[in-house]
Amino acid sequence: MSDETKNIRCKQIIVSNLLVILTFIGAAIGFGLGIGVRQFSPSESALMWIGILGEMYLNLLKMMIVPLVACSVISGTASLDPKSNGKISIVSLTFIMISNFVPCLVGVLVCLIIKPGEISSTQSIGGSKNTNIQTEDIFADLLRNLFPDNLISATFQKAQTEYQTENQQYNVTINGTTTTLMHSVVISKKVEKSSSTNILGILIASCMLGIAAGAAKETGRQFARFFYSATEVILLLLGKIIWTTPIGVASLIAKTLASTKNLEEDFNRLGLFIATVMAGLGILSFVALPITYFIFIRRNPFKFLWTMLQPAMIVLASTSTAVAMPSTIQQLEGPNRVDSKISRFVCPLNAAIGRCGSCLYICVSCLFIMQMVNRDIDAATVILVCILTTFSSLAIPAVAGASLVTVIILLTALGIPAEEVSLLYAFEWFLDRMRSTTNVFVQGLCGVVTNKICQSSLKVLEKSSENNVDYEKEIVVEQKIDITVSSNIVPYKETHNHPELFNEKL
Repeated sequence: MSDETKNIRCKQIIVSNLLVILTFIGAAIGFGLGIGVRQFSPSESALMWIGILGEMYLNLLKMMIVPLVACSVISGTASLDPKSNGKISIVSLTFIMISNFVPCLVGVLVCLIIKPGEISSTQSIGGSKNTNIQTEDIFADLLRNLFPDNLISATFQKAQTEYQTENQQYNVTINGTTTTLMHSVVISKKVEKSSSTNILGILIASCMLGIAAGAAKETGRQFARFFYSATEVILLLLGKIIWTTPIGVASLIAKTLASTKNLEEDFNRLGLFIATVMAGLGILSFVALPITYFIFIRRNPFKFLWTMLQPAMIVLASTSTAVAMPSTIQQLEGPNRVDSKISRFVCPLNAAIGRCGSCLYICVSCLFIMQMVNRDIDAATVILVCILTTFSSLAIPAVAGASLVTVIILLTALGIPAEEVSLLYAFEWFLDRMRSTTNVFVQGLCGVVTNKICQSSLKVLEKSSENNVDYEKEIVVEQKIDITVSSNIVPYKETHNHPELFNEKL
């Protein structure tokens, strides 16, 4: 191979991966800037201006999430027959449930081998953060949000149980000394609206509309075509917005690191716990995921991981797989050749209930706390933790530190004091990003696996293209008929674009 050919090939590789390279550079600048500025104890005003570009970037992406979910799901489900819709739903849901359960086993295995809680058990721990969320209310809220009563309000609100509490005093005698403690007791509860997008409710409502549009046949064609067109316009706009990712990532990472107060101290206390979680996430991302990909797709899995780096970097900065969903869809439909009908259904569904990394984190956290309080861990306890984590992950509430709320609920169900969980809040900002990055890799894997399994049930792409052409021909014919009947004068614009109308008029 000549030097000129090598140079051309090198340039092609750089150009095709330019956005990923720029995003890595942005992340490196963000880390350097954040650590450097942190040494000067920046004020709240300085932190605001460091992160302002990142906030603008996130707002641009969040602005597109709801329109993209609604339009893509409606257009995708409308173009499929009921049998294909059912098969895609079953395959993707089965994959999500398995991908939520397997990390629990990996987390338990890694935690029992490393035993981070036994080494950390002598370290002091501060007071805990109180939560009144109860298990039954989490699942009740999940069921309520499946079918929102108002689609407009579902774009910015979701149902969540609120509690009215009061503090009650009680006395505890330890070694002959009586101590008065305060305990928060729930007096009443009611269902309120919290500020959070109800993605799952919008997803289900969009599926119902799409299926109805497909069942309406001729009547539903124009309805489906509108949402297909809207999806393409949104993706085109997002394709332009996504080029601001390097700036947004740099701004968000810099602000996060600059605002961290006790970075070294927190790492010293939680170093082994962090290493345990990272080891589990590494096994999932670079062992279990590549093996699964190769079994189903029979291609190089690391090329697939490379294509998912762009959405992974967005998640690293924003901690949200929903924010990275537009980029995930583009990477699935582009380099990975996933059918748009599948990618635009699977990605929103995964963003709503796919919790691969979170399940591993919850299991490791529970066993870590149990080791710290010298609680015996037997097979029954391990099985119970895995099962509770798998099902609880589907209904993680939309509150800050939601995974830690689930940890508290599981520990309470196991009869273990939840006060020790407060230690885990110190490094939540970092581990949240790591487990969310794993989530987006698994989200992409779900798309390619579902596409492989359901490929035989999909309509041939060429047939879909022919149908779109037929739609356009029908529209031209309808316009011609309307113009002929309604007026004896044909506008210049119509005759210019369609000369046959002018000839016919004559």
